[in-house]
Amino acid sequence: MEEQRMNDVVDAQLTRALERKPAVEVPAGFAARMAGRVPVRRTITVPTARFGLLAARVGMAMLLLALVVLSMRSADRTVFGIAMEWILCAEVVGLAAWLSGAWKLMES
Repeated sequence: MEEQRMNDVVDAQLTRALERKPAVEVPAGFAARMAGRVPVRRTITVPTARFGLLAARVGMAMLLLALVVLSMRSADRTVFGIAMEWILCAEVVGLAAWLSGAWKLMES
């Protein structure tokens, strides 16, 4: 019985000791010293690749070439030839609007 009471007292003392929060003191200038140890990061510049713009310009040139070839070959003016000309013209207009930045005017 005495031993049980002794264990309870020891358990209570251990619990209080473990639950007690330690006093934390940060020395003056600690943050400044730590910030001084951090190495300086150099900015990395990566050249911007404009493959989309190049592809749009090449596509526009190809569309114009296809329009010229189609207009020279479609002397008989079939429905298919006229439809292809209209489709290619619409694509040229769309690419020209995109390349010129006219699509930005439509957003606002």
